[in-house]
Amino acid sequence: MSGGAARQNGQTLPEVATLWIGAELDWLHQMCLASFVYHGHKVTLFHAGSDVPPVVPDGVTTRPAADIWDPAEHGHGRAPASMVSDLFRLYLLKQTETIWIDADVLCLQPFPEQPYHIGWEPSGTVNGAILRLPEDSPTLNSLIEWFEDPEFVPHWLSEAQQAKVAEAEPGKRLVTAFKLVRPSVGPRALKHTMRAKGEKRFISPAKVYYPVRGVYTDVLFNPYGGVEGSLTPETLCVHLYASMIRGYHKNHIPDPGSFMAEYAREIEFDITP
Repeated sequence: MSGGAARQNGQTLPEVATLWIGAELDWLHQMCLASFVYHGHKVTLFHAGSDVPPVVPDGVTTRPAADIWDPAEHGHGRAPASMVSDLFRLYLLKQTETIWIDADVLCLQPFPEQPYHIGWEPSGTVNGAILRLPEDSPTLNSLIEWFEDPEFVPHWLSEAQQAKVAEAEPGKRLVTAFKLVRPSVGPRALKHTMRAKGEKRFISPAKVYYPVRGVYTDVLFNPYGGVEGSLTPETLCVHLYASMIRGYHKNHIPDPGSFMAEYAREIEFDITP
């Protein structure tokens, strides 16, 4: 096993890591990584799609994703980037003691050292944007075993969906399942398997990792507030659901008084162009 740990105020902090495929990080994703550095975590960004790593905030280490897992070598070379991300994090957890974080997760306080980091969303789904399972987790090992096979048909899909996936040409069944039901290789797989393997009790309530629903994350950019009631002393982070944030907020500096602007100031992250 590998994976480092940092210490802050006598507390041992686990390492966190994410994957970035493609071009440079925008300010929002850079701020998210910087938030973990600010709170004392060792942060690694694995990169793919280019031999040159993207520019990252001070304190973030970059490494090629192939150091952990190469999709082409495992029959998943034609998988979409988001599916590669779903698979990559499983191998990261198996090979290291790292906590997986999506690159759009904003750290509000240090993550404790504990074997499980996984949470419910307010909607009742399980999200994998923050994920840590121990090396011997039945869920982790079952998912890796199943997903090693490009022909695997997820049995948590409906019968009609399974039948449609089974009709796909050889070598494309798991990819077809992903394209048919986007969460089938990620959140839905986690929810089904955590329940089936008796690990459901380790899933934290929504207030810990997902205090703000994805459809409401624009409130983080509201200069008149509105997010404060969603955050509790137990809240470790906020998942920004970057794909759901309106383009205006991504392309403009957050207004003074908004949660994003005030938190950038708190963690000393420069959001000016």
